[in-house]
Amino acid sequence: MILWAHEHQPVTVSEVATHFGLDPDDAYSELYPLQGIEVSVNEEFHNLGVVVEDDGEIFFDMNPLFGRPRRLERGEGLGLLAAANAALRLPGTDVDSLKTAVSKLEAALGIGSTVKIEISEPEHLNIIQRATSDLERIRIEYYARWTDEVSRRTVEPYETVNVDGNWFLRGHCLLRDDHRTFRIDRIEAVELTGETHSRTDPGNRPFTGGEEAPLARVEVPSNSRWMIEPLPVQIVEDDARLIIELPVSSTVFLESLLLRLGPEAQILDGGTFGDVASAVAERLLVRYKES
Repeated sequence: MILWAHEHQPVTVSEVATHFGLDPDDAYSELYPLQGIEVSVNEEFHNLGVVVEDDGEIFFDMNPLFGRPRRLERGEGLGLLAAANAALRLPGTDVDSLKTAVSKLEAALGIGSTVKIEISEPEHLNIIQRATSDLERIRIEYYARWTDEVSRRTVEPYETVNVDGNWFLRGHCLLRDDHRTFRIDRIEAVELTGETHSRTDPGNRPFTGGEEAPLARVEVPSNSRWMIEPLPVQIVEDDARLIIELPVSSTVFLESLLLRLGPEAQILDGGTFGDVASAVAERLLVRYKES
């Protein structure tokens, strides 16, 4: 579904559902957890970031981790420079390293530091970020462009993220009783409820660091090393076959990785992830037969 959506973008969840003969809610449930999962697109781009908005739009964030070096046109270089300057304002950015890269790009473009980048933030970003930090429920009025309607939601926020200069809110929507992504510049009003929540992020990000994430121990064919090199894994044994340990906060990511690695990859030591490979293979087979 992801590759079909990429080939036919711009596209909505409803269009994907129609093409694959699914109920729109079922298609949404299948697509939403894949956000942030690496999808092989072609020889050059190996991780295709997927974003599924609550109003049903699907778009993609290309971030090639490896591949052939690209030669940029001047316009592309200026666009990259703008994005890099924007990233300098984001929390958690390695500012020193990025400033060095920006300086090199300015020199390559021959513009010095004469380009001024002005970025406007969404109206309600600060209050949403504060509510996210305080684990406070919020009520929002959200404009869905594909239906041209405004709906009222109560949301338990998980995080705010910036993708290609656009800010998004990820959280649990009480109206849908499921986790959802909202584009913040389409939130028309925000109200703090004064109520806190204790709901935990279901783990759409591939990894959760630290001691909180359980470890999966996986035996991997040695010829699949290129698949695991970009991942924060620890190689326990490196012989004819690789044995790796990786922290996993989302079984969705582990399922995707095992499918990509193929039948020779095996979960070792059973435990929490012992049945993941067989379960995802069975679900995939059932869906294939139904389609």
